[in-house]
Amino acid sequence: MSDPSAAECRELPRECWETIFAALDSEADLEPLSAVCKQFRSIADARRTSLSIPNQLTPHLPSLLSRFKSLRSLDLSPFRGDHYSVLLQIARSRLPLLERLDLSNQQHLRLDGLREMASKFGALRVLVLSKIVLLQDNDLMAIAWSFPTLEELDISYPEESPSAGVTDHGVTVLSQKLKRLSRIDVSGNQFVSDDSLIALSENCPSLREIGFRDCSFITTSAIAFLIKNKPDLVSLAVNVIGMTILYVELVDSFHFARGLSSLDFSRSFITDGLLMSVAEANIPLKSLVLSHASGFTFDGISEIVTNHRGIEVLDFQAVTILTDHQMDAICKVLLGLTSINVSLCPKLTNATLYSLTRHCPLLKEIKMVKTNLKKDNANEADIPANSQVRSLNISCNVNLTDRCLEKIVRACPKLQYLDVGYCAEITGDSIMGVLKSCPEIKHLGISHCKNTETLCIDFELPQLEVLRAEGSGLNDQQLAAIGRRCCHLKRLDLPKCLNLSTKGVREVASHCKTLREINLRWCNNVKVDIAVLAWMVFVRPSLRRIVVPCGSILSESQRDFFLQHGRLVCD
Repeated sequence: MSDPSAAECRELPRECWETIFAALDSEADLEPLSAVCKQFRSIADARRTSLSIPNQLTPHLPSLLSRFKSLRSLDLSPFRGDHYSVLLQIARSRLPLLERLDLSNQQHLRLDGLREMASKFGALRVLVLSKIVLLQDNDLMAIAWSFPTLEELDISYPEESPSAGVTDHGVTVLSQKLKRLSRIDVSGNQFVSDDSLIALSENCPSLREIGFRDCSFITTSAIAFLIKNKPDLVSLAVNVIGMTILYVELVDSFHFARGLSSLDFSRSFITDGLLMSVAEANIPLKSLVLSHASGFTFDGISEIVTNHRGIEVLDFQAVTILTDHQMDAICKVLLGLTSINVSLCPKLTNATLYSLTRHCPLLKEIKMVKTNLKKDNANEADIPANSQVRSLNISCNVNLTDRCLEKIVRACPKLQYLDVGYCAEITGDSIMGVLKSCPEIKHLGISHCKNTETLCIDFELPQLEVLRAEGSGLNDQQLAAIGRRCCHLKRLDLPKCLNLSTKGVREVASHCKTLREINLRWCNNVKVDIAVLAWMVFVRPSLRRIVVPCGSILSESQRDFFLQHGRLVCD
């Protein structure tokens, strides 16, 4: 798109431009357009609904909050340090549509900051507080008083403390105040017990989704009480240990369920009896997660899929009992399957992948990380092609060969996401073949694929947006070709690429007009100093984030200078 003048922008009514902007794939596409003219900037700013706030952005936060009036979500999870001043700035801003705040990964919560936020945004709908190091009961009480209209709350996986943490008292007070709560995740809080689960089920009439994974003192009795007391529960994620006398009570409880569409029993020890109870329940099951679960046999799985043929999402990661024959039986039943994860299942081979593409016409996502994909004798004419599959992750298959990869991508010709990282046997020839066979690929992962010397990209790749190539054998010449042929490339991840030098980085920056992020961490032969950075920013205005190699010394004032011009430089 050529740079139109302000007069040219006015040739179309604003409503037409708004419709065009609405068709863009992501908010990242708005930024270059906002530099074209004032009208484009106004439209782009009005469409911006989310903002992530790392430390480097905080000096510019007032102007950004003033500029983006349509923000619905603010993410402070990348921020490190005392976040009071940031919350204060947000509280002083005028964001009438703000409904979601993410404060994950903080050392502790600043209750004074939350109260300031509550004075302006008491109607906040979603609050995410995952992985707070020092989360305690008084934090939950402050949240309950400050944000009484919360609908979704995540307080999962705080840092373990031997002396303090969230207890049943805090969760109970929370449940009594948040009457609109529809979703809560308490996973990983080690001091809560059955009392917390019971309080939430009794006090929160709108509760539909609940997560209590990795809470050691939650028993099957409380889970059974929850299911019986909340027959309209939609999503349940718990760990189940089936070695107690109360286990029978849990098995019987599923007869009371009516609305369960998502069940997550990951890392549980469960029996066929429990799975068969779920199979017999009259529930609209759409998602079943048994990741790293054990204790059952294929008979239990078979009962569920036979009775709930509307299942769309399956996660059987590390369910090591599964075989190709069993997976074929599942595929023939679940014709509406859209996503499956059978990673870390060592008995599964190419036959399972072919079964999936043959029998599941709606399938969009397949994960077979670290399985047993290898050379086979399948006739290419007999390999079914599924044009619905968009995402395929087959990384860490150490026996995957070029020929095997060629057959697999023939089965998925419309791929947009492919990860073959850590597949040591594949070469540049097969990677090149993939790109020719699947021209719609937007995201390619080839991390730690060392045998790339034969990779010769002499054809256009207009769809490729993200290339993850950490520890790969890419060299300067190949990187330059990528820059010339990938006209829409936005992100390059190149950590530990030891065959690259500053020359290759200059080449890709010169030619790749859409590049927004480049990661050069641990690229020991790439020398990036202030002069090289200044040149990169000048020659490639689209760049917004540059991760420099270790040993590149930049002062804080130099980093601030780049940040003031919209470029985040980090190491």
